[in-house]
Amino acid sequence: MKRKTLPTIESILYEGQSCNTLPDLWYAIYLSYNSAKNRPINTSFLNEIPQADQILWSLFLKQEFKDAIAKCSSSSTPGPDHISWRHLKSLIANDRCLLKITQIANACIDLEFWPSHFKSSNMVVIPKPNKNNYNSPKSFCPIVLLNTTGKLIEKVISNRLQFHLSANGFLDSYQFGDICQQSIIDTSIYLTHLIRTGWLRQCHTSVLAFDITQFFPSLNHQFLLLCLKKTSLNTNIIHFFNSYHSDHSTSYLWNSFTSSSFNVNIGVGQGSALSPILSALYLAPIIKTFKKRIKNLNKEIPTDILSFVDDRLLIS
Repeated sequence: MKRKTLPTIESILYEGQSCNTLPDLWYAIYLSYNSAKNRPINTSFLNEIPQADQILWSLFLKQEFKDAIAKCSSSSTPGPDHISWRHLKSLIANDRCLLKITQIANACIDLEFWPSHFKSSNMVVIPKPNKNNYNSPKSFCPIVLLNTTGKLIEKVISNRLQFHLSANGFLDSYQFGDICQQSIIDTSIYLTHLIRTGWLRQCHTSVLAFDITQFFPSLNHQFLLLCLKKTSLNTNIIHFFNSYHSDHSTSYLWNSFTSSSFNVNIGVGQGSALSPILSALYLAPIIKTFKKRIKNLNKEIPTDILSFVDDRLLIS
């Protein structure tokens, strides 16, 4: 990741006030990206979601780590441990080192524990494209830089979750983006199919596009655990994610400045290999409930929803 030069701290406004000092800036960034903390949520609709077929979680294999790291760019910016993918690739070329990392990953699942070393991160903010001005923290996108060994283990866990949740049908078939074989091209093909099908029936297709503001930083961990329980994953996987989501800390980076460490116990970090599949898991029961209720509301007008990461399309 190539670091961009950001505006001066004095140009950033939070609640109408200029950030005249670095502590003001860190406070503004932290509150902006953790605004959903302690926000109450309603989980009662999860009772409408049937339990998915049971998932059998086997031990990780060395080949899974070889496959995962082969796709990693050696030029990616490292996290707090300063270990690059190039260094880690050299390490796991040694079979003994690869075996140790595989054993660490299996121990994490078996002990239902995610080490504190992997919970420490740096958070860089990059400007969102095509904004009229950049005087608010919400005009920037927070990207998390994790310790590299932990990030590799996350990639392998993510691949497993994608396979299992697709195989047992927990993910909705209209969830696209960052899911294997569900790319932006697939989204476009399906949308085109719906429109052309409407033409054949002498119908017009209406589409409403919207996105969810501050989606990744706002995911509620308690709700996510309830969703995980609905997937019928092994109990130790559920408990592992309970540990995974607790007691995270991050330091914010702004130009050459670095903040002290902040506790972060909400959301999933953009830049984490697990964030795409966990966000898809989070949305799956919401999408299924919406489809069920909208179908009962009006059966004469077919209505559907497509999901692409944090963007949505309502189609009627």
